[in-house]
Amino acid sequence: MIPELDKLKGGLSEKEQISIDSYFDRLQDAIDLPVYYRNSLISHFTQAFESYLDEGKKADEIIELLDPKHLGDFYSRRERGFLSLDNAAIIYPLGMRYGQMPMFRVSAELKDEVDPCILQLALDFTLKRFPTFSAVVKRGFFWHYLELTNYVIQVEEENDIPCKPISVFLRSSRSFRVLYYKKRISIELFHAITDGNGALIFLKTLIAEYLRLNGKTVSCTNGVLDIDEAPDPREFENEFKKAEGSDDFSTFMDKPSAQLDGKLANLNITRVIHFQMSCTQLKEVSRRYGGTITAYILAVLFLAARDSISKKNGLLNMQVPVNMRKFNGSKTLRNYSMYFNTSMDLSEITDKEELVPLLNEQIRERGSETVMTQMMKTTGKLIDSLAFLPVFLKNPILQLVYSFFSNRIICNTLSNLGMISLPEEMKDEIVKIAMILVPGRPNRASASLATVNDASILTLTKANRETVFEDRIYEYLKEDGLNVTLEGSVEYES
Repeated sequence: MIPELDKLKGGLSEKEQISIDSYFDRLQDAIDLPVYYRNSLISHFTQAFESYLDEGKKADEIIELLDPKHLGDFYSRRERGFLSLDNAAIIYPLGMRYGQMPMFRVSAELKDEVDPCILQLALDFTLKRFPTFSAVVKRGFFWHYLELTNYVIQVEEENDIPCKPISVFLRSSRSFRVLYYKKRISIELFHAITDGNGALIFLKTLIAEYLRLNGKTVSCTNGVLDIDEAPDPREFENEFKKAEGSDDFSTFMDKPSAQLDGKLANLNITRVIHFQMSCTQLKEVSRRYGGTITAYILAVLFLAARDSISKKNGLLNMQVPVNMRKFNGSKTLRNYSMYFNTSMDLSEITDKEELVPLLNEQIRERGSETVMTQMMKTTGKLIDSLAFLPVFLKNPILQLVYSFFSNRIICNTLSNLGMISLPEEMKDEIVKIAMILVPGRPNRASASLATVNDASILTLTKANRETVFEDRIYEYLKEDGLNVTLEGSVEYES
């Protein structure tokens, strides 16, 4: 018995009331969850039903939109599956300490205000297509692993610091969250679940389902998956296992990088700044300097970093992630990115005319398929060498590796999601897409670039209060004639 049904059926014809009773009977048959989650999921449907009726929609029309077939058997399964973490994800649970957690956010701004009730149903319908996203990270004897769950995940209104750590090890925990704020939909994820590409596919599919529930049909193309199709086994692949190459650990080695001036804040993020530009303009400026957009933005970051560091010599490294799917067309929705460092001595950072071609060449050489595949092989070799150590012994070793070989050898990260393709029906619905990366200590900043339609958003995430770095980025962009629009958050730590 659903108490809200009597209220829902008030004022409707007898035929419509019978249709609603039949509909909710079918809905309950599709749910076999603990009472709390069962009631929560049913309430999502009753609230949406009421909202649609208030808009003037007919009961039969609503029933068709909210057909329980879109739930599949996801919320009626009691058995739980298990998956090993992929090679990139293995280190993330072990590297967590002192409130540090590798989180990131991908968000889209829509042309209209977000309806949280409809967004919630879109999530309920979409989640079954991405079973690894609802997985819980569990601690095993030798490694952490993923336990697949079908618990209901609530969308939340955004009212806190971006990418706040999630308590992933609790029994009823989750590994990601869905947030809304005015016209923005965001997903924040623990990096052990997926990388930026996997997150984008989830976000686009979620928004496509949200639009369907708002009466707009979106084709399943350009990274939008059909939520009613069974997950493709290739989406669960640990692609790192297939890497070939020598057992050369030298690919990991690099000297520690100089870091931006300024005291690290107690919080992981103190401020987020978005630099919005025309992609067409950005491409023209980059070509003028003889490089790609990534090389040009890196040159700007190197120059701004030089101006933000007191010491005048020493190595400066900027990390660049590479989406490995571009080399082999992999369908995996798990982590499948590798990283390389672009490097300059502080004393040799001069101007964009010299920097862009140099960085363009480093990107071409160090980000090649051969070098990145070798890095994957090396990662696998390192993991294999620790395979039979218990987690409590691995933990201090991998924390040291994570600290020494990751954050300390770089000053900043630039993750370029590139030109994000959308189905034709979504192009007018999405205004812009942005990505937020949490800087890993001792880094003071991290950067990302995302482009949709003609809007390129360079996002800077800060972990210190000094503003020289972002001020200089803005000046270097403006001096090339780029029309830059600035948006920023308040300072999170006073």
